[in-house]
Amino acid sequence: MSENVIALQRRRAATPAVAGAGVVVRVHGWKHVAAALTAARESSRPVILVAPPNGTYTGGVGFWAAIEKRRQELFADVAAELVVDCDGAPGHVMAALRVGLRCLVFDGNAAARARLLDIVRQHGARLVPRPRATLDLIHEKDLLRACRTLFAQASPVYPD
Repeated sequence: MSENVIALQRRRAATPAVAGAGVVVRVHGWKHVAAALTAARESSRPVILVAPPNGTYTGGVGFWAAIEKRRQELFADVAAELVVDCDGAPGHVMAALRVGLRCLVFDGNAAARARLLDIVRQHGARLVPRPRATLDLIHEKDLLRACRTLFAQASPVYPD
């Protein structure tokens, strides 16, 4: 394996499927991810961590793969899933698969989507619709407090 590739562990059984499980939090970097995962751990609730729309343009797939690896290392006990947004770029989906990302948003044209679906499945990954975040941490000053407040609410789950 190339030294430039981050090896990710296979998806853990405790990780929720995106559809219907977990509090949805939009994250923009490691501090956001750590706050959401800490609140999820404290509340014993699953969390879906959603990269911003077009997240592979701004951070690149390597950035999100590094975050996923760190999440798996430091928060293995938390039921969580990272959803990375590849916008309409098939090349970003392919790059994401190469670095081990497994839950991807692709909103490109139908022909490209059809070609990608089989490739994505062969990698044990999924293309999912872009989730709507219950909380976007980009403008929050106290990340952990915002996440704890969200997780304390009655039933914040993935909105359809």
